[in-house]
Amino acid sequence: MSAKTFSIVIPAFNEEDAIAETLKRCLVARSALCRQAGLSKVEVIVVDDGSVDKTREIASQFKDAKLVVHPINRGYGRALMTGFETAAGDYLGFLDADGTCDPEAFAPLLKALHDGGADMAVGNRLHSGSKMPVVRELGNRFYAVVISWLSGVAVADTASGMRVFKKELLPRLSPLPSGLHFTPAMTARAACMGAKIVEAPIPYAERQGQSKLNVVADGLRFLSVILGIIFAYYPLRIFGPLGIAFVLASVGLGLWPVSYYLQNHRLEEWMIYRLLTIMTLTVCGLIALAFGLIAQKVSDISVNRPRGWLDARWLRYSSIGAGCLASLGGIALNSRTIVEYWTTRHIQTPWVYVLTGGLCVISGTVLAAFGVTLGLVAHLPRAFERSGD
Repeated sequence: MSAKTFSIVIPAFNEEDAIAETLKRCLVARSALCRQAGLSKVEVIVVDDGSVDKTREIASQFKDAKLVVHPINRGYGRALMTGFETAAGDYLGFLDADGTCDPEAFAPLLKALHDGGADMAVGNRLHSGSKMPVVRELGNRFYAVVISWLSGVAVADTASGMRVFKKELLPRLSPLPSGLHFTPAMTARAACMGAKIVEAPIPYAERQGQSKLNVVADGLRFLSVILGIIFAYYPLRIFGPLGIAFVLASVGLGLWPVSYYLQNHRLEEWMIYRLLTIMTLTVCGLIALAFGLIAQKVSDISVNRPRGWLDARWLRYSSIGAGCLASLGGIALNSRTIVEYWTTRHIQTPWVYVLTGGLCVISGTVLAAFGVTLGLVAHLPRAFERSGD
């Protein structure tokens, strides 16, 4: 890591109470960071994001720090991106201007990044010595569970406002939101795209001045952006459990009617509502699974993931075959019903045959359409290669 340079970006909006102390600590920490992390240079950049207090005036007094100004407030994420675009360092880092983070904690983050061969090092604020409010800590732990479960990458502090990453990673992370949900979005996108993330504990103090974070509104926005990013990269991890839940519910509801029919060779009239529910759950489950698998394949193609089991020919051929058999079975089951209605315009056949046949035809159509669509999607990489030639 010798001869590497490091840029610290500080987004600031109405932080007159803390900006002077934050900048002073960052400038003092430069020599220690160079010594401990083997850096050749550390630059400090503060981005005033349209402050209407004395933040800009105070920051301008620190001549060793570069000041970039947004004439109007453009958001926390946009301020960070402006700082990154201005930065000259091989490594980029940022911390909040509210005095909660210690700039010297960049040293263990840089070390963790280097030793772990990682793309990003996140400062973990969730530990016994942290001064984070309980509500925010619970929210951060919840987001961590969501990201870790859906992306498969374990990250403890998803919304940490202190982290370090390689400059070449930035273009791969774009686009990122301009608001306070920038940090969880960055974590989610890095996790989903396969970037290696490491964490190191950092001290976290009580902020100076008033927080801009609305726990409820911003919390919901955090969750929304996390789910949106993960859904774009791993749609099957959301569609899949949903589809399986529908199918299992339909099977569970269907056990008793099947048992009753096997024992009595008939179903009662009042059972129709239960069977309609079973039919609805089954179809919804199949549709969710089909859409999830197709969306996953499209996502895999878009990010150039290696070919997997979704490319297997047996999957689409068996789906088409099973779909055709199910549809034909449903039609055959109701062949007499069809003839009866065609000739008399009346149906005397028990409703259970009509309902079961309809379920077979609808499910078969979904399966066959899924197999055909998956086959068409499988040709997309070849089409892209030909267009590139």
